[in-house]
Amino acid sequence: MQKVKKLRHGGIMANYRCTAACRHCLYACSPTRDEGYISEETAAEVAELLIEGGCRSVHIGGGEPFLNFDGLCILANTLTNAGITVEYIETNAYWANNHSLIERRLRLLSKVGAKALCISLDPFHAEYVPIKKPLYLAESCRNAGFGYFVWQDKFIRMLSKVDENKAHDRGTLEREVSPGYIWDTAQSYGLRLSGRAII
Repeated sequence: MQKVKKLRHGGIMANYRCTAACRHCLYACSPTRDEGYISEETAAEVAELLIEGGCRSVHIGGGEPFLNFDGLCILANTLTNAGITVEYIETNAYWANNHSLIERRLRLLSKVGAKALCISLDPFHAEYVPIKKPLYLAESCRNAGFGYFVWQDKFIRMLSKVDENKAHDRGTLEREVSPGYIWDTAQSYGLRLSGRAII
């Protein structure tokens, strides 16, 4: 077995609970998972291990990290104080309901050293989160000068065929987007079978 000589970038799972239960989720995150969230103590231990391994850059994922916003800020602050850059935080934007909430959260994330958001937008997430939320969050980040990217923005055109104000079930997406949207989306992601089947 070959040892990793140096870890340049890593990912930290803040939690496994999520507002969605996406078909492609490799960690089987869902609303039924435990509400546990990474503690400040565990974050500090992880930061030490990362530094020891030569890693100075991470992203934060889940689950949905924004389910515990205070915990997310503590996690980002702990990493930043340890000398680790938080490149981006993943979110499905379920929480992006109004401008003042988004503005306040972006301001707080900037203070604890977070650089950007990775905003999920694809047919799998569209089963749980109305498309207008990730689009609204992206626009808000742009207006606030906060870094962001949409993962994956190539699905925006595909999803323009459905009502952006509500989540859509499988039947609707098969009708409005494509009968093979599950397969098409999996192929676009480059997904491979790795312990879970997309059904």
